[in-house]
Amino acid sequence: MKARFRDSMTWLHTWSGLVVGWVLFAVFFTGTLAFFQHEISAWMQPELQHKARSEHSLTQAQAFLQQKAPDSARWSVSLPDQRSATTSIFWRDAAAGGRGFRRATLDGNGEEVALRDSRGGSFLYRFHFDLHYMPVLWARWLVGICSMFMLVAIISGVIIHKKIFKDFFSFQPRKGARSWLDAHTITAVLALPFHLMITYTGLVTLMFMYLSWAISLGFGERNTLFESLTRQPPVQVASGERAAMLPLQQLYQQAKSELDGAPVAFVAVNNPGDAAATVQFTEGSTQSLIVPGRTVIYSAVTGELLHQLQPQLAAEHTRRTMVNLHAGRFAGLQLRWLYFISGVMGTLMIATGLVLWSEKRLQKPGANHSIAPGQQLVRWLNVGVILGLPLAVAAYFYANRLLPLALENRAEMEIHCFFAGWALMLLYPLLRGISNSWREGALLLALAYLVLPLLSILTVQRNMLSYRFPADTTLLAVDVMLLLSAGGFFLLRRFTLRRAAQAKHEGDTAKELACR
Repeated sequence: MKARFRDSMTWLHTWSGLVVGWVLFAVFFTGTLAFFQHEISAWMQPELQHKARSEHSLTQAQAFLQQKAPDSARWSVSLPDQRSATTSIFWRDAAAGGRGFRRATLDGNGEEVALRDSRGGSFLYRFHFDLHYMPVLWARWLVGICSMFMLVAIISGVIIHKKIFKDFFSFQPRKGARSWLDAHTITAVLALPFHLMITYTGLVTLMFMYLSWAISLGFGERNTLFESLTRQPPVQVASGERAAMLPLQQLYQQAKSELDGAPVAFVAVNNPGDAAATVQFTEGSTQSLIVPGRTVIYSAVTGELLHQLQPQLAAEHTRRTMVNLHAGRFAGLQLRWLYFISGVMGTLMIATGLVLWSEKRLQKPGANHSIAPGQQLVRWLNVGVILGLPLAVAAYFYANRLLPLALENRAEMEIHCFFAGWALMLLYPLLRGISNSWREGALLLALAYLVLPLLSILTVQRNMLSYRFPADTTLLAVDVMLLLSAGGFFLLRRFTLRRAAQAKHEGDTAKELACR
C-alpha cells in the first residue's frame, strides 16, 4: 500500500477492479441481457402463436393436469403475465428421472405448445450468478467474492476522482490512455447510483449462503431461521380418500380478493384429487417494489381458507425489497429500459477499466519494446472476454435458429455453442495477435449480429417480413436491438482501425526523429 491515503485508494481501485474484472464483465453483460430475458425467450421460441391469459389459464391447466397427471402428488402452475405469454405446468412423476418433475407449456387456447427445446433468456439470467459449468455453490461464492471486490472498486473510485464531475464534461478522444480514462469515468458517473445499488443488492440476494456460519451459530438449523421469518403451515398429509376438487379458477378469484387484487404468480396443488388436497396461491412481485409477499392456502375440496402467510419481520421485508430491486421484476417497460441502459453503462465501465490498465502500461517508457508476460495476459483476456461474450451470445442465437428441432438435448447444445463461440475468441489472439484480434473480432461481431435477423427470414415463419402487429412487437424489438448491436460493433471496428493508423503514424514519426 502507498503512504498517502489517496494513493492507497488508487492502488486498491486498480487491483480490486483488475483481478476480478473479467468475471465481473461476464456477470454484468449477461445480467444486463437478463432484464429482457422473457423477451429473448419469446424470440428464441417463435412457435408460440396464442398468448395465454391469467383469466383462463388455471381452468385450462386443471383440465390438462387431470388428464395427464391425475395421480401426481403435486401440481405447480406458473401463471402468465404481461411479459410471459404461456402457462408453465409442472407435476411430479417418479418415472421422470432427475428431480422427478415433468413439464408442459400451454398457449392461450389451453393446448400444449411444441416449442423448440431452448433455455432462452433464462440461461443468460442463470449464468450471471451460476456460471453454468461450475458447481452451483462454488459459482455463487465466486460471483459473491467478485461482487465484494466490485463494491470496493466503486467506493475507492469515487474517493480517488476528486474532480469526477468536472472530468465527466471533458472527454478527450484520440488521446490514448487519457481517452480510455475519460470513457471509464463517463460510464461510471452516468449510472453511479445504479452501480452501487445493483452490486449491493446482488450480494443481498445470496446473503443466506454467504452468512451460513452466522445462521448456524445463531439458529442452529437453517429451517429455524426460515420459520422465524415466515411462519410455515403444517404439512398436509393425503387422506387416501378420493374427492372432487373445486374449479381452480374459482379459488383463484377468491385468492385475488383476499390479496386485495394483487397479481398471483404461482399456484401449487398438493395431493390433487384427495379429500385433503390444498391449493396455495403466491403473490407475484411484479406490481410494486415493496411487496407484502403473501401466500394464501385453501382446501381444494371445500374452498375453505386454511392459512394466510406473510413475513412478519421488517428485516425480511427489507431483504425481499432489495431482491426485487436487484431483479427489477416490478419495473414497467420504461424503467426496465433504464435498468438495461444502466447495465450497459456498467458493462462498458468494466471493459474500459480493463483496457485502460493495459493502455497505461503500454505507454510507459520501454513498453513498446518489451511487454511483460502479465501485461500480455491482461491484453489477451481483454480480447477473449470483452469480445468473446458478445460472440458467445451471437453463437447461442445462431444455434437456436440452425440446430435441428428434433435434436436430442437441443437446449444443452445451444449452450455448448455459446461456450464454443467464447472459446473461439479466446483462441483467436493466439493465432492473429492482439491488435488484429480487436479489428477482426469487431468486424466478425458486427457481421454476426447483422445477419441474425436475416437468418430468421430463412429459418422461422415469424420474421421481419411476416410479423403481425401488435402481437409481434416484442420479436421486432429484439431484431432491432440485434441490428443496433451490429452498428455498435461497426463503430468499434472503425475506432480500432483509427487507433491502428494513429499508432503506425506515431511509430513512423519516432523512427524519423531517431534517424535525424
